[in-house]
Amino acid sequence: MHYSIGDYVQDIVENALEAGSAYTTIEVQEKDGFLTVQVRDTGKGMSSEEISRALDPYGTDGYKHPKRKIGLGLPFLLQCIQAVEGEFQIQSEPQKGTCVYFRLPLNHIDAPPLGNLAETFRQILTYPGTHEIYIRHSREHDSYTLLRSELWKALGDLESVGSQSLLKEFLESQEAALGKEGVPQ
Repeated sequence: MHYSIGDYVQDIVENALEAGSAYTTIEVQEKDGFLTVQVRDTGKGMSSEEISRALDPYGTDGYKHPKRKIGLGLPFLLQCIQAVEGEFQIQSEPQKGTCVYFRLPLNHIDAPPLGNLAETFRQILTYPGTHEIYIRHSREHDSYTLLRSELWKALGDLESVGSQSLLKEFLESQEAALGKEGVPQ
């Protein structure tokens, strides 16, 4: 079960990386009481039939979790979006990648909390591999951007305890700099 928006974002990015995405873009925007998230990847993409299976809670490709007979990542997100009368779109083309978009009202009683986005982004940025990740988080008129390769250059790596500690501090400072006026996390 997903407990926060960060959990949904992390699940989508994990799917992108497992689909071979070399470049993944994550945009999170909090504005006028709404949260908009868009994740684009350059992974293997999906046909319309594969999209239908990915959105079916009783469907699975049989590869990601071979012993599990159901797939719950995107179906949980879709259920959440429907519960808060939000918007959801998925576009994908085989060999070209996938784009997952959702928008929801943050003040809806059933809207999940944002969660700890600094921690979500830290975990996403430290997935092993040579892929690139671009993150943009904006709240009203403030924003920050991150590029995995730049963080790698600055820290030397993203795997050691020291680097992860510095990355955590940096991400927390970026989140704090978005101001106190936005929606509470």
